[in-house]
Amino acid sequence: MIIVAKDGTGDFTSLQAAIDALPETPGDSPSVVLIRPGIYREKVVIHRDSVRLIGEDPENTVLTWNACAKDQYEDGTEKTTFLSATLMTTGRDIEVSNLTVRNDAGDGRVVGQAVAVYAAGDRGIWRGCRLIAHQDTLYCGPLRTPDVTKDIGPRHGCAEVHPLVQDGPRTFSRQYFEDCFIQGDVDFIFGCYFAWFEHCTLFMNERGGFYTAANTHPALPFGFVFHRCTLTGVCEPGQGFLGRPWRKGAATVFLECEMDEHVAPEGFADWDENRVVTGRCGEWHTGGVRADQSFRHPAQKRLTDEEAAVITIHRVLGGKDDWRPGSGSSGI
Repeated sequence: MIIVAKDGTGDFTSLQAAIDALPETPGDSPSVVLIRPGIYREKVVIHRDSVRLIGEDPENTVLTWNACAKDQYEDGTEKTTFLSATLMTTGRDIEVSNLTVRNDAGDGRVVGQAVAVYAAGDRGIWRGCRLIAHQDTLYCGPLRTPDVTKDIGPRHGCAEVHPLVQDGPRTFSRQYFEDCFIQGDVDFIFGCYFAWFEHCTLFMNERGGFYTAANTHPALPFGFVFHRCTLTGVCEPGQGFLGRPWRKGAATVFLECEMDEHVAPEGFADWDENRVVTGRCGEWHTGGVRADQSFRHPAQKRLTDEEAAVITIHRVLGGKDDWRPGSGSSGI
């Protein structure tokens, strides 16, 4: 185990320095990095496979940075969304727990997109984490080439790589989130991976916007699944839409979720005239103030019990390797 501590009582004072010290080839068990409480102001990339990051206290163990889409290269061109992440994971079997990851660049109307977590690898597990930003907080999808791969160097774990991540081919990478707090406003959970969110809180900022923006390949059966999550926020009532399809045919479902007055009565919203809500966006057994679905987008799906029963963690995330990341919550 490697210990990171801001006060110098550990092996490293920098999380990135600790990651760089890990073996590039994983052993029989994961490399473990324990992070003691403190504010770690740095931009971190995990290229390794089989790494566990464990924060001692999710409220007070904070990784933060302020990169944004409007940052510029020396020639004045903007770096865009995909170089803004505070924490990027490109390896396989990365597990992060009890850690706050924040992008504090500010309001997207001023700085553009500013990502907290860029989860690019496969079989990622996030437990008890707090992911906080404004626009585009959490991205679950491949590395964009050439800009991202050029920026992070030749090593990029096992992550998939595509030049146009919004229109790429079918992807089979997976991310699992449990008991996490995810905060943002516009499209703040986005991407094309299979992602399961178990008992998470989705918190909409004052600006309002869209909890999700999936760009699932239309040939894939699942995209984002939210199970027993809570949707809330501080925006004006009705200003938090469940999502909009970044890609035509994107898939996002909410199962047994609690939704308060901050959620829009319409549920999902069209992105534009081509990327519209379809039956791949839906809900089942919604509770709370927005349980009444009579005002929902007419195209979104009201799942039957039989349709919801086939949406389980194992069906969504199991894959050919029979991956089972859940800790007792195995789906419906």
